[in-house]
Amino acid sequence: MELGQNVIKGLKVGAMLRVAAQIFTWVNTLILIRLLTPDDYGLMAMTMAFIGIFALMGDFGIGKAIIQAEELSPLRLRQAFTINIISCLIFFAFFFSIAPVIASFFDEPRVTMLIQAVAFQHIIMVFHTLPYAMASRKMLFKEREKVQFYTALLTSVVTIAMAATGFGVWSLIYGHLFMRLALVIGYNIIAPCWVWPSLNFRGFSQMAGFSGIATVNDVLRYFVNVFGNISIGRLLAKSDLGVFSVARNLANLPSDKIGELLNHLGLSSFAKLQHEKAVAGQYLYKSTQLASLVLFPMYLGMCSISPELIPLVLSDKWAAAIIPFQILCLASPFRMLSEMLATSITAIGEPTKNSRTLLYTLLTLPVFFIGIQYGVEGACWAWLAINLISFAVHLKVMLPTFQLKLTSFLGALLPGFCSAVIMLAGLMLLRHYLTGQMHEALLMFLMILMGAILFAAAQWLLFRRQLLITLRYLRH
Repeated sequence: MELGQNVIKGLKVGAMLRVAAQIFTWVNTLILIRLLTPDDYGLMAMTMAFIGIFALMGDFGIGKAIIQAEELSPLRLRQAFTINIISCLIFFAFFFSIAPVIASFFDEPRVTMLIQAVAFQHIIMVFHTLPYAMASRKMLFKEREKVQFYTALLTSVVTIAMAATGFGVWSLIYGHLFMRLALVIGYNIIAPCWVWPSLNFRGFSQMAGFSGIATVNDVLRYFVNVFGNISIGRLLAKSDLGVFSVARNLANLPSDKIGELLNHLGLSSFAKLQHEKAVAGQYLYKSTQLASLVLFPMYLGMCSISPELIPLVLSDKWAAAIIPFQILCLASPFRMLSEMLATSITAIGEPTKNSRTLLYTLLTLPVFFIGIQYGVEGACWAWLAINLISFAVHLKVMLPTFQLKLTSFLGALLPGFCSAVIMLAGLMLLRHYLTGQMHEALLMFLMILMGAILFAAAQWLLFRRQLLITLRYLRH
């Protein structure tokens, strides 16, 4: 079976399982937000702001290097395992000891114990990297998504039970550690990879070079994403950080789950096309067309119904998150598309171009300090501007490698984007005439239904040929 058919088949199966896991994750998140407070989420955001950066460095990019490597010998696996053990132990000790310093930075003593608890994730990750990488390298999409599904289900149950019994922010901490442990067990079942460490690092330089660049890229991307949390946590109130964190979590949740699937799939699939960049470009073009038909209507639809959605689902205590959530929904599709490009360019063996785009993006972060002067909403507008600039830089730097023209790539996005804008305009007009005429829940249901009809009608009437071509990809 051709690689393209394997990719599409894996995407279909993985997407179905991911949708099921997504439902549990959404329900879990919404219930937790109702049970917990803005202060709880503010504390969690402070805890993860710095330790999350170094969690990405836990294996020094070894996992991606294993997936991307053209040849993988038993000695390479032993060398990779050794690096993984050393790095995880170093980061555990580092964060356990530096926790009081981070707590002092945020002027919040409770963060000390929270960081020390989360630091144990590095001990768990010792046994995660190799089986996870081997599952991706072998393209075990169905099996891997089963692990994700059962992990999401069990984590939801555990976290909600703890929040309901009064654990507060600790329910999020313990739920995070439980999720890490469940994933390790699952990956070791579907792709066990047990090797002894080795102190012989002869010939490891090529893999080390790739893993080092990949790690730097992951850290830079995470820093860009978490910069808002750090700035708000330092300059505004803890409750403001809680509102921003919840709005971002809700706005990022769908794209993070879809993106996790596409990134895993893309890394292992595009790695097979390292010497066929034009072919890789065609797969990227098709993936973008499919993604645009999901990302733009989903996020612009969420933006349109948020005035009803948040009070109904999260309660009135989160009303301050409505406008930030709407703004962040506008930014999320472009963030997701940038990450798709970054994953693809890394997989075909050119992670340095990913580094260039991230360095350019870092230069735009001072815009956030301008926005934060106007509170959480101003910070969200700044985040939207940063994401749009970053997306433009990704296109300029990366498209030539895939032998794709800018006009062609934007043409792939145009049908989904334009149809979603038409849908958003129609829904805003509908709300203008129906607000106060019916119950909010009924209005939200009607808007969801009309949104689907408007998007489908715009696609069929204005972009029928492109729609049929795109849907044809799913039949192979």
